[in-house]
Amino acid sequence: MKYFIVGLHASGKKAVADYLSERGVKCGKIYSNIPKGSDYIYNSKYYELFDSKDIYEIFENNAYLFMQEINHNMLDFSTEKYFEGLSKFEFDSNQVFILSPDQLIQINPNNINDELCIVWMDNTESNRYARYHNEQRLYNFKFRDNLELQDMSTFVKAVYGFNNATNLYFTNEEPNRVATIIYNTIIHPDTLDMFVKNFN
Repeated sequence: MKYFIVGLHASGKKAVADYLSERGVKCGKIYSNIPKGSDYIYNSKYYELFDSKDIYEIFENNAYLFMQEINHNMLDFSTEKYFEGLSKFEFDSNQVFILSPDQLIQINPNNINDELCIVWMDNTESNRYARYHNEQRLYNFKFRDNLELQDMSTFVKAVYGFNNATNLYFTNEEPNRVATIIYNTIIHPDTLDMFVKNFN
């Protein structure tokens, strides 16, 4: 079973992944050639820096679940082309992945043969801003909000568009509670149906 932790920025996705990682669950990373220190990447622990040559090889070999070019308007320090994505190798080697709305909608459901659980962490703007403030995040909250909210209708369709996926939906939930539920379903897969019934 693979798990996609999805939702808007500052919704607690990283806290869930941290909790699981500390307990030995393998959490995958998004690759990118965006230079370190960019405000664009807000979950840098779960990003891996690749050079452009590596990304070109992944593209040429069709060895990715998604790959997208980062719009230059998001990166004011260069006119170079920057990309991010999830490689098939990384997907095969790990169990949990953090995805923003724009990343999830890039994935073709037909390219995933594994059983999949999509965990949607939905939060109000005020709750997300409180997390953003408390964690002293450096990126521009409003800019990122506008960027991710423009994909929300497509994102909702994508969440429920994976035929082989089960869904867990949490609204304004404490990340450690979400992580505890996910961890329980990893250790005891037979409990997943019970949680899906009550958190979908």
